[in-house]
Amino acid sequence: MSTTTETKTEVEKTAIELISEPLTLQCGLTLPNRLVKCPMQETLAIAPYFDPPMEAFSNLYSKWAKSSYGLIITGQVQVDRRFLSIAGDVCVHEKSLEPEVLAIWKQWAKTAQSEGTPCIVQIAHPGRMSPMGAGIRPVDMPALCPSSVPVVLGDSWLDKMALEKVLGTPKAMDEQEIDDVVEMSGYAVVHGAIVAREAGFAGCQLHGAHGFLLSQFLSPHTNRRTDCYGGSAQNRMKLLRRLVTEIREVCPRPYCLSVKLNSADYMDAGTGLQQDEGLEQVRWLVECGMVDFVEISGGNAENKTSGLHQSFGKKTIDKAPKMRESTRIREAFFTEFAEKVQSLKSPVPIQLSGGFRSRTGMADALDSGICQMIGLGRAAVLEPELPRKVLLNPDYDDELALGMSHIVKGQWLSNLVPIKVIGAGLPIQFFYYNMKRLGKGLSSDPDASIPYVIAMSIWETVSSGWSKSIQQVIASISGGARVKTE
Repeated sequence: MSTTTETKTEVEKTAIELISEPLTLQCGLTLPNRLVKCPMQETLAIAPYFDPPMEAFSNLYSKWAKSSYGLIITGQVQVDRRFLSIAGDVCVHEKSLEPEVLAIWKQWAKTAQSEGTPCIVQIAHPGRMSPMGAGIRPVDMPALCPSSVPVVLGDSWLDKMALEKVLGTPKAMDEQEIDDVVEMSGYAVVHGAIVAREAGFAGCQLHGAHGFLLSQFLSPHTNRRTDCYGGSAQNRMKLLRRLVTEIREVCPRPYCLSVKLNSADYMDAGTGLQQDEGLEQVRWLVECGMVDFVEISGGNAENKTSGLHQSFGKKTIDKAPKMRESTRIREAFFTEFAEKVQSLKSPVPIQLSGGFRSRTGMADALDSGICQMIGLGRAAVLEPELPRKVLLNPDYDDELALGMSHIVKGQWLSNLVPIKVIGAGLPIQFFYYNMKRLGKGLSSDPDASIPYVIAMSIWETVSSGWSKSIQQVIASISGGARVKTE
């Protein structure tokens, strides 16, 4: 009788009640609701140390802090200044724990958590996805990868030439280089977790998705090793198991530890990580007893069918669908895989990210049990206050409680560019542009087109060059007085 009553109560919860429910993780951290601000690269840090750029982050993270998310996950923080995924990534380094630098990190943590929402740091290494010039490595130093497998985008000679110039052929990592990524002082993932802890963040998330280094080890496409780090599905997980174990040893609970994983690589049939192997990776994470939640995503730079990566030009919905027990809404891109994860009966909460637009779509996913947390990425950039203003606001009926479609205008320019590695990367610039606007205290501009964003980027580069030149002239006129131009 008791069970029947509980089931009935669960069914009768409204959409806003479902997404508003608090959630306590195994580490003891309580999220005030189920909405998570996903990691989105801010691209605002400055060389040579790429410390958190607090002038911009004070605006950006205070905006998210006031927007009533249940959890905030920062943009990627890289662990090695030589290997960034894009110019402007924040990076931990050998001086990050020194008082002067750590004070900047503490300010970031305080800003992000100023309204009571906990914040964790996403820690990453790009591996073979580190373009030349994004970090501080010498021009003759190749990017790293489990095996020497270059990125392939397009078949034309222009594509091949551009990829060779931008990414080159990565170096297959030896075991010492793997050890360095894990534990080398000042240049390692474990160091990044410690910096996050000492700064006052609630925890960290390992980025094991989207074709970055950890994802490269987990995928048979990029991991063709025959040693203890490759050759079998179990061996491909060794780096993941090692990182989770070693972080948990130095950062015990109540420190929150999460992992973001690919459901699959979504490449050509039979190529790359498949869902069955991805499911076994999730199984280990939810059964190991060390991880507090797992985020599910998918795809990489070479993906062909990932809904997340193919969605820049798609209009979604004008009106939110109604919740029905008999018909699930299935709004998220990776719902099919999440349903497979559900069969594991995971004791660890699952975060599903990508594709959510409506309050009812989010609530339906929670009510069905395929996930316990809802990730919002692009929405957090275009409508940073969406949770507070709309999704959690009872003044909005379910039918109208939804985010805007994330259509990027001017994609004709992407299609016009004959070099795929350049053309395919243009739509994401729209989101980087809008994060820069938020960092300046401005609102996002969802109507900005790719040509406009590119033109503004060129203008800022030229203007910055003029500014530095003028400063240098003033310095020379003033008898060589020091004028800061970095």
